[in-house]
Formats: sequence, structure tokens, C-alpha cells
Amino acid sequence: MKNSVSFNSELSKFGIGLFETIKIEDGPIDLDLHMNRMFKSIESLNMNIKYHKEFLTQSILNYIDENKIKNKALRITVFDEGYNISTRPITYNEEIYKKGFKLTISPIKRGDSIIYKHKTTNYYENIYTKRYATENNFDDGLFVNYENIILECSMSNIFFIKEDKIYTPHGELPILNGIMKRKILDICKNLNIEVIEGEIKLEDIKNFDFAFISNSLMKAMKISQIDKIVYPSNNEVFKRIISYI
Repeated sequence: MKNSVSFNSELSKFGIGLFETIKIEDGPIDLDLHMNRMFKSIESLNMNIKYHKEFLTQSILNYIDENKIKNKALRITVFDEGYNISTRPITYNEEIYKKGFKLTISPIKRGDSIIYKHKTTNYYENIYTKRYATENNFDDGLFVNYENIILECSMSNIFFIKEDKIYTPHGELPILNGIMKRKILDICKNLNIEVIEGEIKLEDIKNFDFAFISNSLMKAMKISQIDKIVYPSNNEVFKRIISYI
């Protein structure tokens, strides 16, 4: 494992690398799903990564065991010179879940690059958007494209609820296919909750009854508002879904 990067690495020069963030409770959650996604990205992007999935998976398990990691976020980063594993606290708490997230529209409009479908280390658009949101007293930013179609937040996927149906941006858009998003779609299928994956226009988000976001660390977080649009604090469909996460 590497704890430093040379200036000759593709990571230093071009921001070329991949990472996954994995929730650790008593053990790693959905480790196989995260590693499968990483290695699909390595193949799709033809990246210069020399490790096998089995080796990196075992390296993560060894790191967790040797350092007695529990209830933290683990990040594995891979790049041309090697890999790194690190951990950090998970900051979501009961008060945050009770309040929900406030979102603002990102000042960055996205194009149609395939890169957005992968969790690359070239992450500055996301960091800029998160900082912009924080500086303006919001919790996160929401990306739209040049046609004002809703995409995703800087670190999460987004869902809307209207009556008893779930609406979410479809996977053909330039967004990350989140691990937790896939799990939520499976839960909806098992609960016979209809999911409509499509294009959601920015002008239409005021017409929904409820909204929430998801990622592997937070699982699911309700949205209290998007800019000046305020959403209700409770929703029965949302309660059903989160009871199975």
C-alpha cells in the first residue's frame, strides 16, 4: 500500500484514478458490489491498474482486521503507482436525519461525458459544488445538465415521490450508478412500489410530494428543500423504503 504519490504518477499529473467509499459497521457493507463496480470502471476506462480484484478485496479485509475498524467510512483509491486505504468518521447523526438536507442547484452545468458514470479521482466539480452549497448555507448541490434535466448531487443519487410512485433520473444519463440507489430500486420492486426512471426537469421538481437522496454512508436522507422549494418532513412511501434498508 502506498502513502505517497510521485509527481510522475497519472494521479498527480492528470487526476487519473478510481476510488470507492465503503461503510464499515461490524464489517464492510456491500464490499463485493463496490469492488465489482470499481473493476468494471477499470475495464471500461482502460485504466493502467495492475492489481486483481481478489487482492484488493483481501487487502481491505486485512486492513479492517489489523486496525480493528468499526463504524467508519473506508476509502480505497487505486491508480497507476499503487493503491491506498484510509478511514474517516461517519458524520451523519440522528439530528441530521431529523432535519434532512437542504440542496441548491450547482452553478456547474454538466455535459454528457461517460466519465460521470465512474467514481474517478478527478472530483473537483463535486468538491466545488459541495463547497458552493456550504458557503450558501445548504448541505449539498444538485447537478443539472444544459437542458435543466436533474442529474445527481455531489455525493449522492436523488429520488422524488409523487403519490405512491418513485421518480429518479435514469441510468443512461451522465450519473453514477450508486450502490445504495440499486438497493433502493430492488426494495421498491419487492414492495411493489412503482419506480419511474426518466428525465426530470428542474421546473417540475416543485410538483413532487417528497424528495430524498442516497449513498452508501447515509443510506437514505430526506430533502427538506431545494433552493426555495420546501418539501414535507414525512412521507409514508419513504418510511416503507427506509425500514428495509
